[in-house]
Amino acid sequence: MDSTRIPVIIIDDTPVKLRGMCECVKETRSLQLAGQTGDVDAALALVEGFSQRQEQNTALAGWLVVSDLRLGASNGVVLGRSLLEVAPGLRIVIYTQEPGWTFAAEIFRQEYTRRGVPRAMHRHATKTAGLHGYALFCNMEPAYLERIAEAVVMRKETFIDPEVLDHLLRRLRGQRLTPRQEECALLIARGLSNDEIALQMGFLSSKGRSNIGPVENLVSELYTFFSIMGSPSDPGRRVLLAHAYEAYAGLRREPLPE
Repeated sequence: MDSTRIPVIIIDDTPVKLRGMCECVKETRSLQLAGQTGDVDAALALVEGFSQRQEQNTALAGWLVVSDLRLGASNGVVLGRSLLEVAPGLRIVIYTQEPGWTFAAEIFRQEYTRRGVPRAMHRHATKTAGLHGYALFCNMEPAYLERIAEAVVMRKETFIDPEVLDHLLRRLRGQRLTPRQEECALLIARGLSNDEIALQMGFLSSKGRSNIGPVENLVSELYTFFSIMGSPSDPGRRVLLAHAYEAYAGLRREPLPE
């Protein structure tokens, strides 16, 4: 396998879509098709096999999995979480036919444990990483795939198709954040913690230390404003909030490929 190109595994249970996705990968310069399948069990076996053969990289760091959401009786999100248990270095992107903001929260959610069992149902459960991207099948072409790979593999960022964010912005038409809400959202988008935001915004205790109470209230208001549901302890919601604010503020105005 060419070490200068990003290995990609495509998962889709519709043969014509699977072929089309594989052709897109083959037409790129930076990606290399490592494997393809339309079956959930076969996907797990495929990744397990690659992990065993990559003795110096059993976590498959630097590899990209691109999967359809709908996979027979299962789905790409549950499968993606299972694949990360086998090879935690994978970067996993899910694509769908239509944009859906509620579904975006599912992709980045970090509240699941082994084989997709909800954390609350498992006594010794621990959080696993959320998935890494939300793409739209209608935009799939070589340049689009390379943009996704550059973001999630090369820059270690998360990816959300601009059309999904535009879908959110249309719902927010006419609504505005307060100046303090916007200041807090900007600092979240920059990656600051609540403690750091409290210091930056001047929320201090009588002893001059950070007072995160007002920040937590602002963050809660931001989740409500951007319709981001889920558990307050889920770090994946913060990822989604950063994307949402950047779109709201006009910071992520990248044109879709022609």
